[in-house]
Amino acid sequence: MSRETAYSPAFKAFGAEHSAAAIQRQEALDASLGTEHRTADLQARTLRGNGSTVGGVTSLGSFSHVTQTWLWSWANPNFDWDHVAVAPLRRIHEYGERNGIPELTTGHLEFGGFPDPHQAATTLAIAAGYLLDGNGVWSCTINDGKGSAYVHLDDPQLPSPGFDPLAASRLLMTAVEVFPEDHRRTVRGYFERCAVPYEETADTIAGGAPDGDRIQANFDERGRLEKVTSHLA
Repeated sequence: MSRETAYSPAFKAFGAEHSAAAIQRQEALDASLGTEHRTADLQARTLRGNGSTVGGVTSLGSFSHVTQTWLWSWANPNFDWDHVAVAPLRRIHEYGERNGIPELTTGHLEFGGFPDPHQAATTLAIAAGYLLDGNGVWSCTINDGKGSAYVHLDDPQLPSPGFDPLAASRLLMTAVEVFPEDHRRTVRGYFERCAVPYEETADTIAGGAPDGDRIQANFDERGRLEKVTSHLA
């Protein structure tokens, strides 16, 4: 394995398209779950804690704080593709194959060259997990703190946020910090992930929901996102 220092161009493009909606979804999940201790049962595909049980658990993978590597669950010798909590990963793997995204098809990934290897793995998990629809990613420490395990949740009782013009500025500004290569792709992606029609000019992208709520993103001469303005009906 090479000591990667950045994501591949294909993953950056993929991440930019999904990042704002994935961040919005993850924030809603984190707020719903809180910080209480929870336990994942991969065979039952459940997550228990705080007197509640949520379902639709898929084992994404794990990150080693010792070797600074990511291991997809389908590449883990303790699992296989037929495991009930691993089988949904086929959707991610097949998407990666169709679109030439090595981060989604390589079993072991080396993140030691990244400025923050653990955050790089978390970003990978959240971005890739978006392909499974559902609610987002939950993680916990394993092996006495030497690693972190990541699972994806898909339970209708958990929040599923949509187009939010009030939060759009913060979401989009955060998203372009995570994947800064193509700001327009990020804004288009948010509209498309929320199924909101939009129009594009030389320096703006604007769109809105049927209820009349709209947002407009303005770009500078280099195509960098300058501001996002909300217009409520």
